[in-house]
Amino acid sequence: MLIVITAETFFTAEITQIKQLIDLGLKTVHVRKPQTSYAELKSWFQQFEPHYLATMMLHQHHKLAEEFCCKGMHFTEMQRNTESEAFRFQLEKLTKKVFQVSTSFHEINELNSNAALFDYCFLSPVFTSISKTEYEGKGFEVHNIPQQIIALGGITSEKIVEVHQRGFSGAAVLGAIWLSKNPVEEFIKIKDEYEHIYR
Repeated sequence: MLIVITAETFFTAEITQIKQLIDLGLKTVHVRKPQTSYAELKSWFQQFEPHYLATMMLHQHHKLAEEFCCKGMHFTEMQRNTESEAFRFQLEKLTKKVFQVSTSFHEINELNSNAALFDYCFLSPVFTSISKTEYEGKGFEVHNIPQQIIALGGITSEKIVEVHQRGFSGAAVLGAIWLSKNPVEEFIKIKDEYEHIYR
């Protein structure tokens, strides 16, 4: 699974570029805009046709996922850890409605007890982050973990082979795309390498 996470803030070419990535074969876009209001994010979603929205996993304002028939919802570590029984019930309801659910982990020992609740999980930082300063890679390996675990943190086209060797089901990319001079060209490079390694 190859995932692209949006930049945290809006920028002029973003919608056009996200559409281009999806047209090029990107199947999952994580929409993470932590400082964005419900109304701002709704207005942003209104600029996408349904087949683009169907690729999107929301990190906040989850009600919009139902309104726009998105792919699903991503839950933070804090949400996962503080809502226990009610949270499990919420996940069950969402999966019955055919939404995908995902979450993030930052320690490998937390995966065993929680990962099975989700369709897939991020584990980060695998390598030192490109988009966040002082976010050092931990060199995780996930062999023999049955769930789909996606590598996050410092992912570039050159790192895809190592992601595979470390046992991950795929990779999520952020900084390598949005901090590059040409996000679409960079995505093509990463996607080509991903398809070569994960064929």
